[in-house]
Amino acid sequence: MNNFLDATSFVICRAALSSLVIFLLAKITGPRQITQLTFLDYITGITIGNLAAEMSVNSDIPWYLPIIAMSLYTFLSISAAFITNKSINGRKILTGIPTLLIFKGKVIEKNLSKHNFDINDLLTQLRVKGYFNLSNIEYAILETTGDISVLPKENYRPTILKDISVPTTQSGLFANVIIDGNIMEANLRNMKKDRKWLDNEVSSRGYKIKDVILMTLDSEDNINIQLKNQKIKDDEDNYFL
Repeated sequence: MNNFLDATSFVICRAALSSLVIFLLAKITGPRQITQLTFLDYITGITIGNLAAEMSVNSDIPWYLPIIAMSLYTFLSISAAFITNKSINGRKILTGIPTLLIFKGKVIEKNLSKHNFDINDLLTQLRVKGYFNLSNIEYAILETTGDISVLPKENYRPTILKDISVPTTQSGLFANVIIDGNIMEANLRNMKKDRKWLDNEVSSRGYKIKDVILMTLDSEDNINIQLKNQKIKDDEDNYFL
């Protein structure tokens, strides 16, 4: 019984101390939202959390050693923030730079691959942002936090239509009929189309199905085709440097 009480007291005291240390270190580094965390911030936070947990339950480790380690990781995070604020090259190395995923309506496949994205990941993120039709998007940018920023084309920028008395019609859903060179047979059937129609639409534009990374079709038969390996100029690729 005494051993149980001693162990419980040990854990309570260590947990309280580690919580206080984490609170103080968080105040030093400053508040940030989860979406603002860089990769280095994320790794540092996980490591400090593991050290705090180890400090709370491991009686073989002196209480001050995890505190020293957590303080060093906090100093590393603060130093990295200072470097990124003062040096462009340091920012590129430590946090990276935003990456264009869509440039002037064209999907940049090499930039998707660079960040382990595929076309389905991109479409999912765009739908979360409220963009179901790729042809409505002028630019999509992968931020260093992992979030995607979208700039729609001029005619599709948000407005409150009821304030300007413009009549509207409800848009239908868009079907992805080709993804990464593969035909989505079920989607094609749902849109009342067949393989012959698809072959004709693609070939009439001078393309081959295997070269298409994405083809969408809406209820009014509007088509948008994105090709694989579309290139942009070097100065445009480094737009955010």
